[in-house]
Amino acid sequence: MANMFSDLEGVRIAMAMEARGRDFYQQAYQLTPNPTHKELFLWLKNEEIHHLTRFTALFEMLENRKEAHSAEYLFDTDTSRYLTVIAEEHVFPKPNDAGEQFAGLTSVQAILQAALQAEKDSVLFYDELAAKAKFPEARDVFRLLKGEEQAHVVKIREMVDAWA
Repeated sequence: MANMFSDLEGVRIAMAMEARGRDFYQQAYQLTPNPTHKELFLWLKNEEIHHLTRFTALFEMLENRKEAHSAEYLFDTDTSRYLTVIAEEHVFPKPNDAGEQFAGLTSVQAILQAALQAEKDSVLFYDELAAKAKFPEARDVFRLLKGEEQAHVVKIREMVDAWA
């Protein structure tokens, strides 16, 4: 299978997701006039930058380990398929699709709903990566960031509920 996942591939995909999240929240920050929403989107953007930094360090560490490139460190086929589905389009839009997605998000409420779904998908993605990780260092980072993404879900949900 072309898209077999390993810890290294999971981290690479996570880095791309976090970069898209950073860009998503930057656009959301620019689009909303509400100071409370601006504050939330700026905080979320900074969280994505923090996550990207952690994943970059983890990627560099794993990439230097010979066993990280070994076939025995690949995840099973079903897990690889599942992770590919979650990661492809479901967690924040790709840069060339972001403008199109934002064109469809005509209100702060719609942006918040899109952010809420993306963060929920991130939790699922990191949970699965943590459960299947071969390297303890990767497992620990995935678990930590899963918890942070769960906190994002709660904050965004509170904002959605307050807006309703």
